[in-house]
Amino acid sequence: MLQAIRDKAQGWIAWAIVILISIPFALWGIQEYLGVGSEPEVAIVNGEPITQRMLDQRTRDFRESMRDTLGNAYDPDLFEDSTLKPQVRDAMIEERILGDTALDWNLRTSDVQARGFIASVPAFQRDGGFDQQSYEAAVRNRGMSRAGFEQTVRQELAVSQLRTGISESAFVTESGLAARVRLFEQTRDVNFARIPAAAYADSVEVSPTLLREFYDANPDLFRTPERVKLAYVILDATSLGGLIEVDEAALRQYFEDHRSEFVAREERQMRHILVAVSAGADEATNDAARDEAQSLLTRLRDGEDFAELARAHSDDPGSANNGGDLGWVERGLMVPEFEEAGFALALEAISDVVRTDFGYHIIQVTGVRGGSDADFADVRDQVDAAYRKFEGENLYFDYAERLAESAYENADSLAPAAEALGLQIRQTDWVTRDSSLDGALDSPKVLNLAFSDDVLVGGNNSELIEVGAQQAIVLRVAEQEPAGIKDFDQHLATVEELYRRSKTAEAAASTGESLLTELRDGGKTLADVASTHAWKFEQFGDLARNDSRAPADVVRAAFALTPPADGSAALAGEPAANGDYWLIEVASVEGGSVDDIGAAERPLVSQQMAGDVAAAQLRYLTSSLRERADVELKPIADE
Repeated sequence: MLQAIRDKAQGWIAWAIVILISIPFALWGIQEYLGVGSEPEVAIVNGEPITQRMLDQRTRDFRESMRDTLGNAYDPDLFEDSTLKPQVRDAMIEERILGDTALDWNLRTSDVQARGFIASVPAFQRDGGFDQQSYEAAVRNRGMSRAGFEQTVRQELAVSQLRTGISESAFVTESGLAARVRLFEQTRDVNFARIPAAAYADSVEVSPTLLREFYDANPDLFRTPERVKLAYVILDATSLGGLIEVDEAALRQYFEDHRSEFVAREERQMRHILVAVSAGADEATNDAARDEAQSLLTRLRDGEDFAELARAHSDDPGSANNGGDLGWVERGLMVPEFEEAGFALALEAISDVVRTDFGYHIIQVTGVRGGSDADFADVRDQVDAAYRKFEGENLYFDYAERLAESAYENADSLAPAAEALGLQIRQTDWVTRDSSLDGALDSPKVLNLAFSDDVLVGGNNSELIEVGAQQAIVLRVAEQEPAGIKDFDQHLATVEELYRRSKTAEAAASTGESLLTELRDGGKTLADVASTHAWKFEQFGDLARNDSRAPADVVRAAFALTPPADGSAALAGEPAANGDYWLIEVASVEGGSVDDIGAAERPLVSQQMAGDVAAAQLRYLTSSLRERADVELKPIADE
């Protein structure tokens, strides 16, 4: 119920909320380590400096994290340094304060805890377990020492103890829960009408002078995006397999070690009739069941239809209606007695009565497949391909580490890495942040890193990007073309289209504002106005905050209105994204009730509210600690 609000949140407001709540939680992590020297400082917290370099690095890391999280929805304008850096600095100050508080409260992280956390990080794992080489390479690629990284992990886990202690102390009262449900499960009686902007198209005056004035006044409408050409190398296990020197002995040994992969396992399609006997049945019951099964076997051998007898007499509810059919069965799926009898039968043969823990069975085999006796010569090509794939995958991890190291050590060129590993440098055509790429480049990580500060601004090679199973790339910007503005003369048609759209939207909004004044003065209802202009009038008597039946613009505006009083309706106007204009009327408001929440859902609502209370408590604690801390702010470069 309340969770659906989060699930269906959309639009710039939702993204703004994501950004604001992400900063203080996403930034504390495994990026910072010692090494301040005499660098410029942006803050001093309890005598310890936060340097400009630290701030720049953490800003880049956060920006990359949001690029990866938001994908195509990432808007660089929301993450400009002037806006982002002060927020990042505040988060860094708060985490320093929390770190000092954790030490004051004697919260510590043991070596066992730190090692356990590191071993659980997916980036440090291979084949389902911790891999030392992957760990060391990842830490080295971040420009960190193992000691520095592990110390930071200890600090993070200690602060996590503090956060958890505060969060788990939160509780929800019945009155608090009722108030929250009353607000968030509220419904509103909403009516609305749309003023179509297209109705004003014929009244728009167009001239070269007006178009030029519009073009000059709205440069953002005509901006062309920044674009780049990417140089890149691809590393994949399949290609590496082609480099393997293969001899006959190695192939034969691989075939013997993996015979089951090349020789199909035998499967049999079976059906049965079961006369069930319970585990504790007495001898007389057992004898009766066996006699019944024997009688059915006799009827089968006299020519009666197996499927018909199974439907009429089998005690197996899962197969009786299907004529006793069990589908395709391989060894290891059935109980031993059943399996032994079934796999000993010839095709279409019917077994004797077979005793198992379930009772007495009559079995028939209706199909046989697999069980090939192929030898090495028959499947040599398959073995060769599988062997190369296997060896290529083993070689891949070594090559991947070498590629990552070479790309990092020779950050201004891909040539050394390509030459050392025998890889080809390839290049894309022009791409923007919103481009769709093909093949191995078809991954959000690729464009996120291509337009990252380190690659785009710094001119460095990217880090190793895993784009598939045993497939990775390293890229760099080969050519760059900055964002610009479309030429007026060359894009005159686009200018006119946007000008007309702007003017019709203005006309629709002007009409809407005039009508709102009339409606507020009384004498007319929204239904009257819509009928007069032949606009569609829509009514929702129980519109909820997360309701998808009405346009999102209407829902947002309706719930932003102050609830109506004294029997009068609350009114609002709202521009639509396409230039139309909404006239919105809220006739009444009905609060949500805890009684309307199901028994199974109520704990979830309470849990969500407890999470919100915990977050508020942590914010209060952090704010209080900051007031008592010794914090000195200094200028931020390029702020």
